[in-house]
Amino acid sequence: MKISFNGACKEVTGSCILIETGSIKFLVDCGMFQGKSYYKNIEDFPFDPEVIDFVLLTHAHLDHCGRLPKIFMEGFRGRIYSTLPTRDLAEIILLDALNVSRIENKPFVHPLCQESDIKQLMRFFTCLDYGNKRKINDNIEIRLRDAGHILGSAIFEVWIKEDGITKKLVFSGDLGNMSNPIVKDHEFIDSADLLFIESTYGNRLHESKKMGEDILIQEVKDTINKNGVLMIPVFSLERTQEMLYRLNSFFEEQKINGVNIFLDSPLAIKATNIYKQYVDFFDKEAKELIFKGDDIFDFKGFKMVKGETDEVLNASMPKIILAGSGMFEGGKIGIYLKKYLSNPLATLLIVSFQVDGSLGRKVISGERKIKVDNKEVEINAKISTIFSFSSHSDHRMLFDWAVKANPKKIFVVHGEEPASQFLAESINGVVPDYNTFYNF
Repeated sequence: MKISFNGACKEVTGSCILIETGSIKFLVDCGMFQGKSYYKNIEDFPFDPEVIDFVLLTHAHLDHCGRLPKIFMEGFRGRIYSTLPTRDLAEIILLDALNVSRIENKPFVHPLCQESDIKQLMRFFTCLDYGNKRKINDNIEIRLRDAGHILGSAIFEVWIKEDGITKKLVFSGDLGNMSNPIVKDHEFIDSADLLFIESTYGNRLHESKKMGEDILIQEVKDTINKNGVLMIPVFSLERTQEMLYRLNSFFEEQKINGVNIFLDSPLAIKATNIYKQYVDFFDKEAKELIFKGDDIFDFKGFKMVKGETDEVLNASMPKIILAGSGMFEGGKIGIYLKKYLSNPLATLLIVSFQVDGSLGRKVISGERKIKVDNKEVEINAKISTIFSFSSHSDHRMLFDWAVKANPKKIFVVHGEEPASQFLAESINGVVPDYNTFYNF
């Protein structure tokens, strides 16, 4: 068996693992590079997409599904295995990424790709439930387990028979933060010969959930008291829904009131509507609230903005604006950064991981002037961060998950080099090199 990594090696984005066993070749994820690595997306694959037999897609974030249109345009016609929510979310994510590339005049993963190609790609999905084994061929079986990261995210267990010997490979995908609401906690795996584990926060521990919620409540209250504006850049999948869930809870518990809240993200609105279709995937607490009649994504003073950005800009203070994207690149957040970032009565609250090279990383690194859509903006607003809302496991959670799997060998991926190396040293793992083959 040969294994190679075409992304997410000593960096977070571009997840794409190639497994070769006998005459079979398959991928685990085929994600887009983001941040400073974006232009890797237009490089040739080190393999022929036409000979890839199938893809295992762990979830719908762009850094895991974003190059699926590229392999499709270059000849891939195998099946893509995922959960049903992942398929639905991947479709809107990929269509949005294509649109954003046009707006920003940046190359998409394939220059000839059109909306119709993405629609055709979706026909190649085979959607599976958690917990049931699926035979791919005489020598390969798979099973999906809940990764607890976003709606429909999956851990893949893969059994491969070679020369009469069966080896079990386990791919973590992105493992969720066990303190987060809405989706269920990630499942644990009891055995693995070869384990592939993410390491986004491999060298960090999250703040407590209460600390993060206290910061959010205080920033809202401060915004109201100074009659200002609170900007919260959000990812469309999970982070938006988690923020709405928390704000809904705070309003109902009367911890905050007297402020209008806007969600200005067409993609996040579409994603939220998909979330509402899959309540069975929610955790017990979220289900109970819904069954009692609570709309966990709606509350007094909240409005989903559908094209009326001027309405938000003209709305009186105080106000809270949630807008994409989570790393400040693409989406509507740029409009509000240009308008309010130089205002000392404004607050920018960062609640998501900021990949190296992104505009968001520059802000949290302390830069006082940034370029937004080619316009230089001076930062006079307050900058605040909450990392306990991350939808990724921290070091302790990753360590516990890996140890319980009791693997014979571990590859540590999907993390910047310090995070990957720190986790690898603690669990006796290997941080692989980009486009290098490993035998197992």
